[in-house]
Amino acid sequence: MTAENDASILLERTLDTARRTPLAPAYHMTGQPTCTYEQLWTDAGILARRIEEHAAPGMPLIVLGHKSHLMIAAFLACMRTGHAYVPVDAELPAARVADIAAQLDNPLVLCAEPADADVRAALCRATLLDAVAETSAARAAGATAEAPDAFDEAERASWLHGDDTQYIIFTSGSTGKPKGIEVSVSNVNRFAAWMTTFPVVRAGGACFLDQAPYSFDLSVYQLVGALATGGCLHAVPSRLTGDHAALFADIRTAGVHVWVSTPSFADLCLVDPGFDRQVLPATELFLFCGETLHHRTARTLAARFAGAAVANTYGPTESTVAITYVEITDAHLENPQPLPVGAARPGTELRIVDPESGAPVESGSSGEIVIAGDTVAKGYYRRPDLTAAAFFDTVLSDGTATRAFRTGDGGHLDEDGMLHYEGRLDLLVKMNGFRIELGDVESNLTALPEVSQAAVVPVERAGRVRSLRAFVVPAADALDEPTDPEQLTQRVRDGLASRVPAYMMPRTVCLIDRMPLNANGKVDRAALKARGV
Repeated sequence: MTAENDASILLERTLDTARRTPLAPAYHMTGQPTCTYEQLWTDAGILARRIEEHAAPGMPLIVLGHKSHLMIAAFLACMRTGHAYVPVDAELPAARVADIAAQLDNPLVLCAEPADADVRAALCRATLLDAVAETSAARAAGATAEAPDAFDEAERASWLHGDDTQYIIFTSGSTGKPKGIEVSVSNVNRFAAWMTTFPVVRAGGACFLDQAPYSFDLSVYQLVGALATGGCLHAVPSRLTGDHAALFADIRTAGVHVWVSTPSFADLCLVDPGFDRQVLPATELFLFCGETLHHRTARTLAARFAGAAVANTYGPTESTVAITYVEITDAHLENPQPLPVGAARPGTELRIVDPESGAPVESGSSGEIVIAGDTVAKGYYRRPDLTAAAFFDTVLSDGTATRAFRTGDGGHLDEDGMLHYEGRLDLLVKMNGFRIELGDVESNLTALPEVSQAAVVPVERAGRVRSLRAFVVPAADALDEPTDPEQLTQRVRDGLASRVPAYMMPRTVCLIDRMPLNANGKVDRAALKARGV
């Protein structure tokens, strides 16, 4: 199948594998039975029938959960019934889940695991479907109509295809509300056609580390890589990621061939000298995206995992995961300049423009990165204003009409056409692979009764954002109460934790009397960053 075909590569290839090798492993997680391709397709079919009974035609559906094969089955079920899926991690705060559901008009929610009481309360206006109970009951009843060998070809008419939205991923928004990015079937098909040319991936049947939450678009790397090639996902739940002994024991026997993560997660593991070939004996490719890959990380991986390729890639969610690729060589590591993020994939062109005027800069000069190509997303869900500001129609150098996206990232192209990423041009930062709008955190802080004003700045070390620091001017009422500063700070932290995901929480909250302003009357962020704690 080619990327030009309107049909979904993920659906077609998953069905093909389920028919040819039904017992091939599709998903495994330590302590859980391995899910085969036959079971994955059958469970997707069971959920598809339930969706048809409960969901309004064509509306996006939330898939709620953490790590479970039913998350993947639910994604496929949505696509099979003409619905975009919206992955929402069950570990998000209930208020965040409610924000997303409200923007989707409180849709049907497929629960791949039981939702806790707070989340259920937040979704009180939505219809919740228990995917575990539905699939278990159907299998117990001996359901065979949904098996791959009983597939009714007429069902293809209901599948998502072409420019239909395949998924909507909600990321941090500057207004304090998450914004949804619509990615089409065609976008994913073209990404898949490119990714399946990567080393190790192209051989087929590889096992991919499945660590990133499904609400984070880095996870599309492993999802596409596995399902488009008959491979397997090895899921690592978040509870293991901070415990080296448990994590290493988990992945030691998993047979992971392709490691997919942010550089920060690899750094977390590399702190332990025991993270070596004994832990990942089969790994042949380390695939990175989401933030800057530093020399030390790449060099240490090359030393501990001789023979494995270390690949650096770049791309915002708005351009379908990634649009560049480069394998880091000894020559790259010997060059003290920051590592390149790679050359553009086929069907994509990179342009470096002046951030103010949008005019092209001189060759080799730095500016804003603009991505033009066939994996640029449709836009922001129900936000034509934001879409018009960041997306536009253009043509490639060969005259092909396409979409383009203003990334807000700084960078330059070298003489070989390699892109070098130089950081954000605005207040959106990347930390541990997550995109965080500082304005989002600030808006949620100022929504607290204890807070009058708030500003959040990144704390950087060795060229990487390591944490966030919040500066808060307390509300007058809060100061009137007989509360010591430490208690007030803790109340602010507790209040914010109920509103934003853990990855957006500032490491420190500093109480200040007044917010410093610059000559333009704006918050002087440089002065705040320079302040000690």
